[in-house]
Amino acid sequence: MRTAVRIFISLWYLLGWIAHVYMGLFVSTAYNSFGDTALIPAYTTLWKDVVLPNITLFAFLLAVFELSVGSLLISRGKWVKIGLVLSILFNLFLVQMGLGWQVNSALSDFLVNRLPNLVFIAIQLPLLFWGWDERSIPEMILRRKSNKSPV
Repeated sequence: MRTAVRIFISLWYLLGWIAHVYMGLFVSTAYNSFGDTALIPAYTTLWKDVVLPNITLFAFLLAVFELSVGSLLISRGKWVKIGLVLSILFNLFLVQMGLGWQVNSALSDFLVNRLPNLVFIAIQLPLLFWGWDERSIPEMILRRKSNKSPV
């Protein structure tokens, strides 16, 4: 189960960058509402004054971050732990930022803008504290494949 969760999180980052490059280049307006759901009011101003005018650059930086975290997560040893810490910190930031959904109540805001990232954090914490990542994901896949092949 731990390996399946690790593969899922890794793929989330290793494939997620594609969406941000695409949106940064072709649908940059998709990022407009993200600053509106921040819990820290100053962040909304920062988002509108700094991030949005440079959204293509920030989307590319996010893509580099996602590729880096995904690469760390598929590696092994301390690198996996570093990737998990970065992922958890990023998701904590997203809890503050929200997911950009405009809603009418605090409960709705929590459910659609905060809870998904809290769940993502919750599934990563066991990997961070109790995971032993002696092998990289490619090593695990190759080993499993070689064990199944007939001799």
